[in-house]
Amino acid sequence: MALTRTNWPDVDDVVALNADAEVIRDLDPGRPMTAARVLDEEMPRLMAYNRRADRLGSWVARDRGTGSFLGWFMIKPVDEPLRTVELTYRLRRRVLGRGYDLEGVLGMIEMARAAQVSTVVATMMAVDVASRRLMEKAGLKLVQRMVSETAGRPVTTNGGQVEYALDLTMNAKPATA
Repeated sequence: MALTRTNWPDVDDVVALNADAEVIRDLDPGRPMTAARVLDEEMPRLMAYNRRADRLGSWVARDRGTGSFLGWFMIKPVDEPLRTVELTYRLRRRVLGRGYDLEGVLGMIEMARAAQVSTVVATMMAVDVASRRLMEKAGLKLVQRMVSETAGRPVTTNGGQVEYALDLTMNAKPATA
């Protein structure tokens, strides 16, 4: 897999990725994004950190052999001074389960380590078992369950969200892909 900074030439691939209802089913509002919304919101969000010298930000993943678009990975600052970064990613359905997710997550963790941050966090839907397994495989640990509430009662249909974290101040590194 090859990673390059997300930029405007990637827009058609990002539009196609965000048009897939299955890929974005757990995102708010859970409907495919229009091309206009990707242009107005998603691309600027993905490119917001492109000028950082520490390599934090969003990276497009492409197959090293074919150059085909796989998805994107992002590691973005949460606080200043920089201590914590948030890890997110989005991959095409057809490439799930092929190891690209772990390779990309481990690459983002190494970028965070190189930027000398203390903690990597990732939040996902509690029912997203595959992403939860991926975080654990990459060395992140479950630190918090967040339950949605409606009128004081927990919403159990989606199980809420969970947060995983990795303390980079420890010397141990996660297993490689």
